[in-house]
Amino acid sequence: MNRMGEDMRTKCLRAAVVRDGLRCGGFVEKSERSMPSSKLSRILATSVFLLALAGCGGSQKGCQIVQPVCSSNCQPVVTPEFLYATSNNHVLSFTINQSSGALSAPLVATGPNQSTGMVPSTDGQLYVSDFLNDVVDGYSISSSGALTVIPTSPFSLGGTPPGAGGLSPFIQSGTYLYATDLNAGTVAGFLVDSNSGMLTPVPGSPFPAGNTPVQAVQAASPASSSTFLYVSNLNDSAGGISAYTINQQNGALSQINGSPFPTGAPGSFPGPSAMAVSYGNDFLYVALAGTANANNQIAAFSIDPTTGSLTALSQSPFATGNDPLQMAYVPSTAIAQSFLYTANVQDGTISAFTADNTTGVLTPVNGSPYTSGTSVWGLSQILTASGNFFLYAADPEAEAVTAYTIDANTGALSPVQGSPFPAGSAPMLLTITNQ
Repeated sequence: MNRMGEDMRTKCLRAAVVRDGLRCGGFVEKSERSMPSSKLSRILATSVFLLALAGCGGSQKGCQIVQPVCSSNCQPVVTPEFLYATSNNHVLSFTINQSSGALSAPLVATGPNQSTGMVPSTDGQLYVSDFLNDVVDGYSISSSGALTVIPTSPFSLGGTPPGAGGLSPFIQSGTYLYATDLNAGTVAGFLVDSNSGMLTPVPGSPFPAGNTPVQAVQAASPASSSTFLYVSNLNDSAGGISAYTINQQNGALSQINGSPFPTGAPGSFPGPSAMAVSYGNDFLYVALAGTANANNQIAAFSIDPTTGSLTALSQSPFATGNDPLQMAYVPSTAIAQSFLYTANVQDGTISAFTADNTTGVLTPVNGSPYTSGTSVWGLSQILTASGNFFLYAADPEAEAVTAYTIDANTGALSPVQGSPFPAGSAPMLLTITNQ
């Protein structure tokens, strides 16, 4: 990321995109104030959403936009933003046009044959799970978005191959990364070296989880300074969510009382897969695809800020399209309102909801569900430094990525001009970062 000289820093602060007091992209005068703002075989053949926010290293705590404002000798710096997609044996890199949402032709790097997890760090790395080898592959991201394998990569989950699953999006400074092991029924924890990108197992790793732990997500409580980890156990009879407190000193995990928390009735096999944490870390949303019978819902929980325990919202669950394996959460927007989107794999649609920041209740957006190409799989979204919201959906059958503009007031989707964009191969997982 570009840096200013000392004289320039005295007049300008980075603030084009602000996350929890961290500034990224652009500059603003000091006098300006930032505005408040998946059955296993099916999973391996599909993707599970991994949230990433442009300029925010995948934080799920929310971003707000502040337009760059500069004095005459302060020039705004626009940090490039990239969309990454997994495909068989490759990772694709697209440059995002921050004004229009259009995508460049992709750069191609060697990647895992099968992956169910991909996440960017807060320090210029990208991590991708390798199911067949039960490892995490690490890459350094260049200024062009190209990927270079980290010399010490790959990093073992500590189990017996195959098994590597979902990766938890980073929060705060991005100190710890967690990876599920689907076949071992565990979750591995790693300390991330911010300079080299090397991953070192945390004490006690791997930790017990449930039946086929497929995805993981972190949450941080502003009220108690506690951090929590939630893991969705796909084949658990009651769709249990394993919950842990994270030791902030060493990254070790401790089970939270009451864990695992059910997402359905015993024997219903609701099939929890993708998860998202709300703006402010008050609510957890879990996509339920069903492994014995179709479920097609989102379970919603409030998060206790002190203990991390989960309580189902009285209005939960909320209906979606057919087979909502992936999810994308757009934090507080122009109207202090958030949005939630699901990729409904079996009917090729995207369901859209407003997410009330106070109650956590989901309400369908007018026009939802939206038809999305010949197929719809991974989802990822972006709030660019230009103030525009875009949603991207992988379309593996068409070997393309479909792009939408998100209406910041309603959450409605409209196609980006030129969409869908050719991927050259079948894209699956999607995530976004900058460099």
